[in-house]
This record gives sequence, C-alpha cells and structure tokens, in this order.
Amino acid sequence: MSRYAFIRQGIKPFLTVATALVFVVFFNSYVSKTTAPLAKSLESSNDTKATQHVEAQVSIPATKPDTNLLVDKSAEQGSEINHSRELIIKNAPKWRFDGVLIDYFTELKQRAEQGDAEANYLIAQNLKYCFNAPLDAEALEATLAESYEFSDAGDTQNRALEKYEYCQGLDLATRRSFYSYLAEAAENGSAYAQQTFAGLTPEFYMKSQFPDKLSRAEFIKNRDNFKQRKTAFLEQAAKQGSEQALMSLASMYYSEQVGEHSAAKAYAINRLIMEITQNNDVYNRYAWFEQRQYPTLSDEELSIANNLYDQWLLQIKQNGTLYPKN
Repeated sequence: MSRYAFIRQGIKPFLTVATALVFVVFFNSYVSKTTAPLAKSLESSNDTKATQHVEAQVSIPATKPDTNLLVDKSAEQGSEINHSRELIIKNAPKWRFDGVLIDYFTELKQRAEQGDAEANYLIAQNLKYCFNAPLDAEALEATLAESYEFSDAGDTQNRALEKYEYCQGLDLATRRSFYSYLAEAAENGSAYAQQTFAGLTPEFYMKSQFPDKLSRAEFIKNRDNFKQRKTAFLEQAAKQGSEQALMSLASMYYSEQVGEHSAAKAYAINRLIMEITQNNDVYNRYAWFEQRQYPTLSDEELSIANNLYDQWLLQIKQNGTLYPKN
C-alpha cells in the first residue's frame, strides 16, 4: 500500500465522524425549532389556567365582612372611601373664663345676637354649668350644710364655693336659657354644641326647661321632641367626626332607645369609632363590643350595618375632621 493510500484511508474515518457531528447539530437545531412553539404554547396554556384559577378565587364574594380588626375597610365591596386622607383634629375651645362669668356675659350676648355660633356655644356651656349653682348666700349656706354628710365634704364645699362665686349675678331665668343658646349653636353647625347634647338627659332637660308642672301628655310630647332633636344633633356631630357623639349614639342604639334596626346601627357605629379614634384604649374597648355583637347579627342586619358604616365614614372623610373625646 502506498503512503498516499494510507493517508486516504486515514481521511475516510475523519470524514465519517465529521459528517456524523454535522448531522447531530442539524438534528438538534431542527428539534429545537420544532418543539419550541409547542413548549411555548403549553407554557402559555398553563399561565392562562393559573390566571383563571386566581381570578376565580378573587371573584368569589364574601357573605360576611372580614372580622379581622386590622382589615383595610377600603377593600370592601362598594366602598368609595379615601382612607389615605388624614383627619384634622379639633379640640373643644376652653369655655371657662378667668374671674367671674358676668364680666364676659354682655360681650358674649352681643356676639351671639349677631349669629356667632362659638359665642352661643360658650354662653350655653357656662349657663349650663351655673344652672345648679347656689343663687344667693342663703342657698349657698344650705348647700354647704348638706355637704357635711359626704365623705369628701371639704372638696364638695370648695366646688360649691367656686361655682357660687363664678356664677354670681345671673338669675335663674338666665341660667335656664342655656338650652336655647346651645340649640342655636347646634343648628348653626357647631359640632362642639351638637356633641354637648350627648351629656343632656331627658330628665335634666325637662327639669331645667319646664319648672311648672305639665300635664302627662305635654310632658311626654316635650320629652320625646327633645329625644328626637338630641338624636338629630348627635348624628350631625358624628358625621363631623365627633367621638363623643358616636359613643353616645352607640349606647342609645344598643339599648334600643331610638329608631329601628338599633342593633345594626350600634354595630356600625362601633366600627366607625374603631376606624377614626387615635386612642388605643378607646379602640380596644369598641373592638371588644364589635366582636361580641358580630355573631348576634343576621345577614340582613350585617348588610344594613355595612351600608351605614360606608355612608357615614365617607361623610366623615369628606368633612375631614376628628373631634376626640376629652
């Protein structure tokens, strides 16, 4: 065999191997191009199924609201409330004056007659404070004598003396007029005046406004009118973010003193207090009330409560104010 013949025989195995390698590369490329669309199609199909599965889970409506106290209420269906907006805190003005009230009374009356809601509120608070103060020295002596029966006689006597001196010069008729000043301020939109109605009981109202004996029918009529007016003012204050008004309404509704659907309304207001308060103790107390009430409500009552909650919270957010309980 010649040298060249040997070389040719050596080249043949090399060409065979090279040809095989080229075939393998070509085959892998062909398979990759052929199967890639199929794999992509399968991947897309799996993603679509996964998306549909997630969407199916999200679209399932809850039959009752989430009882988690930290739940974002804006996620509830139908809510249009902007929870990112901070409420402006409003603290009630100081209504007690230095010295004696009579020194400020004439100026306050002039302001009130010109429609000043704050002046009406200040007069009302002061006259209400003075209503039970001793009118004269004889009444003061009687009050001091009665205080000896109390265990804190010294403190009681000091308070009586302080009240007597502060309220000197105002007759009983003037002191009774606190209610007309308070109602005037409340009618003019003063949340301070409106929430003050939370502390007025029907008994005190009747005693202070009707010194003469009324017939039973007149008594009931005037008392019921007061209750309706009180409820209306408290609702107006509540929608301005008054914690005191909300607390009073929750108590009134829970004890079924006013209106229908009282249990649902009490539950909704408890949630409102939890939502707006910045006081941890207040939050925890009303969270406890909310947790106790929730299992007792029917689906219809929960629906009523949720609607009331959404409506009132939206109004509170729109008003943008918070009147914390002092």
